[in-house]
Amino acid sequence: MSIDTQAIVTRVKKYPILVICAGLSILFSALLYFRSDLAAQQQVELDKVTEAGKRYRSNVGNSVQLQEQLDFLIQANQAVRARALNAEGLAENLQYFYRLESEVGVKYRDLRPGNPVAAAKQAAYVPINYTVNIDGSFAQIITFLKHLEQGAYFCRITSASASGGDTTVSLNLNLDLLGVK
Repeated sequence: MSIDTQAIVTRVKKYPILVICAGLSILFSALLYFRSDLAAQQQVELDKVTEAGKRYRSNVGNSVQLQEQLDFLIQANQAVRARALNAEGLAENLQYFYRLESEVGVKYRDLRPGNPVAAAKQAAYVPINYTVNIDGSFAQIITFLKHLEQGAYFCRITSASASGGDTTVSLNLNLDLLGVK
């Protein structure tokens, strides 16, 4: 052995605890350096799991009245479906307007279905377009509009124009009725 090696071995034998502690310190420092990025990754994973836990807790809390809410939505959907026209039943749909004509006393100058709206194939509800031109007194026109608004079927007036004189008013409407496929 050389002199330097003999001196090192002598010192190691003289201070074994100090040498072991220094070796362990170097080993742990190296481990800490190489594993320092794992803490950030584990923090990200912890945040994901915590967020999922909050979402699950919220879902469990919100599901208490889920069955009652589902029943209410089913009833509401049935009520809307009951107030919708059959999109394929053109003659039946026109009967609605002829019934309004006889109830209110207005006269149709023109009543025709509009262009069908291209709706999604899976849509449950579609708009049924109509162009309606009527003549009547002001009171009859207002009554006709109230019947459309509060009638048996859902109605949306997309455009309207009125003109008239002293006794007769003409009303031109473009409207959509809610239809079911």
